[in-house]
Amino acid sequence: MGAPRILVITPSLPEREAFRSECVASVVAQTLHPVMHVVGVDYERVGVATMLNRLASIAKPAGRDWIAQLADDDLMYPHHLETLATRVDDADIIYSWCDVTGRGDWNPNSHFDADRLRHCNFIPATTLIRTTLVESLGGWRDGEHGWEDHDFWLRALDAGARFACIPEVTWAYRFHGGNISTGR
Repeated sequence: MGAPRILVITPSLPEREAFRSECVASVVAQTLHPVMHVVGVDYERVGVATMLNRLASIAKPAGRDWIAQLADDDLMYPHHLETLATRVDDADIIYSWCDVTGRGDWNPNSHFDADRLRHCNFIPATTLIRTTLVESLGGWRDGEHGWEDHDFWLRALDAGARFACIPEVTWAYRFHGGNISTGR
């Protein structure tokens, strides 16, 4: 079987153009190139869940097997997609560890633990997700406190999705005080 067909989606805010351009450059530099990278700027302020759903809706008609999320203020290291793709045969949601820049007191890196996930969100939004899972769950929705990613993980867990953690740093979470979400 060939390389997985990946659509990278990046919801963005209008005022984050500098972050956005660096984010896009990090996707272009991937050793496993995505089929497409779609950036959606939320001029209407509809929220992250709505933007993710709009961007993910491109995946099925374009024949993408996987959706990779990347926030506009985060960066993929060149081997990020290639590393996550090593687990596409045995997982539905794949995540790796990250460097955190701009804040020294938060470390989100943690192995998968279903019981812990029910109580706190330790899985970052920067993940690789099987497109059919996104479709079967009806996409993202605003969760408690607006945490659309945690709500998605919990619904995926309840649906029997298989999670895989790769304990290798493959991307950077850039904390800057204006993040849409921070360590929860």
